[in-house]
Amino acid sequence: MRVPGPVALVFLVGLAAGSWWLANRDREPAEPATAARTGQPGYYLKDATLQQTDETGRVEMRVTAANAVQDPATRVVRGETLRVDYFLDEPRTWVMTADAGTLPPDGQTVQLEGDVRLTGLDTGSDPAVIRTERMTLDVDASVATTPEPVRIDMGTNSITARGLRADLKTDRLQLEADVHGRYTR
Repeated sequence: MRVPGPVALVFLVGLAAGSWWLANRDREPAEPATAARTGQPGYYLKDATLQQTDETGRVEMRVTAANAVQDPATRVVRGETLRVDYFLDEPRTWVMTADAGTLPPDGQTVQLEGDVRLTGLDTGSDPAVIRTERMTLDVDASVATTPEPVRIDMGTNSITARGLRADLKTDRLQLEADVHGRYTR
């Protein structure tokens, strides 16, 4: 049996490459189906509980949602029927509830919308309940803000205003504009 010379070997390799190119030139390149391209969520959770801890491992925030969906392109988590338990120094706990909300991937803010309520749980008397349609919680600063109309109910008393800044560490509320109150004895 005779071994082909180098010219014949180059010719055979060229012929094989040319055949492969002709067979595949009209095909679209195969792309793997990615979640972002097909519109599928990064993940989808029902009755979800997400916890964020500080550097020592202490639970800083617990978010529960009837369902949560992650957008794979932005990694933003969108939840429905939310409850956010925000734990400051013991025994101070703030609870936020809303119809829906978003959590960016950095975990430093929570944006709530639809029947938003903010309540401090560690008070000895009737806690104040702050109601609005949209609110943002800045986890690093421990500040909740909204430019929307707000209503604060404290037992039978109430205050309405437009815009709010609540420093959750110091329990200090700043009402921005159009402040009106109703107090009864």
